[in-house]
Amino acid sequence: MAFIDRHGSEDWTPPQRPNCACPEHDDELAGLALPVTERGMEPLTVRDLVEASALGVTPAQSRDRWLEIYDETDSGPDLIGPFHWGLWLGDEARMCYDDAARTLDQALLDRPGVERVEWMEREEFLVGAPGLCASGMLAAMARALADPRVRAALSR
Repeated sequence: MAFIDRHGSEDWTPPQRPNCACPEHDDELAGLALPVTERGMEPLTVRDLVEASALGVTPAQSRDRWLEIYDETDSGPDLIGPFHWGLWLGDEARMCYDDAARTLDQALLDRPGVERVEWMEREEFLVGAPGLCASGMLAAMARALADPRVRAALSR
């Protein structure tokens, strides 16, 4: 997978509140309890994660707006995108999902306003969500972390 620049990918400007299409924002979810995968440990709140810098978002850099994926058939590269946001999770947030469940990206994709998700590394995602502001992106990830499917592997 390679990052590429593509003409026209620079024209997106991150929306700002109140001119965004977000159904909710992170400050509205500050007290939302997020279950953790460690037995006996208290749930974390969205506020806990934001204050610990364990949940973050930045506008995607222009080189990250489109991904070029090569397949093994040599039919040429496929482009996916555009991506608007880079999301990352710190150590504390990683306690809220199980890597083996591998559904965190789907839970995020199921959130309103999210059009595409590419799970880049264990803690990093690229997200296509042109109408969401940064606060709305944090709220979308918080709701994804609250989804019971992201801890499903623990119950097996």
